[in-house]
Amino acid sequence: MFKLLNFLNFLNLLNLKEKMKEFKFKIDGETYNVAVEEKDANLAEVQVNGKTFTVEVEGAPKAQAPKPVARPVATAHKAQPATVPVAPAAPKVAGSANSVKAPLPGTIFKVEVSAGQAVKKGDVLLVMEAMKMENNILAAKDGTVKAVYVQLGQTVLPGDALVDLE
Repeated sequence: MFKLLNFLNFLNLLNLKEKMKEFKFKIDGETYNVAVEEKDANLAEVQVNGKTFTVEVEGAPKAQAPKPVARPVATAHKAQPATVPVAPAAPKVAGSANSVKAPLPGTIFKVEVSAGQAVKKGDVLLVMEAMKMENNILAAKDGTVKAVYVQLGQTVLPGDALVDLE
């Protein structure tokens, strides 16, 4: 059951704008065929190996929930928490046949290469944070970095072009 809950949390990270998405996962050697269909802003129907679950996505806006309104409040001089700048979402780049693409949704944590840099197979190109873990994105072959399409703090989706190698 714990594996299923972790799996469902992963599905929460996916962008379910399309009506039906199908996935095939292997967890600890066991294969799971999964179909996800969004039913409402916070409800999804998930089929795992033929068994159907209705899942409420925590943190998703409830249907017809009133939106909070921010208003300035006069307060005694309180220290404000430091904010970390987040890079705005960049327009999606199609890349090329030689593009290294995002394997899962996440945020760019480190960019280790720049355009014109020579890389060897297995070199770390960048580091993504996904599901509270740092994931190294490696060069699949020797080459030269033609372009870097992402920047620190940028959010990416599966299939987004990250780096072009030539």
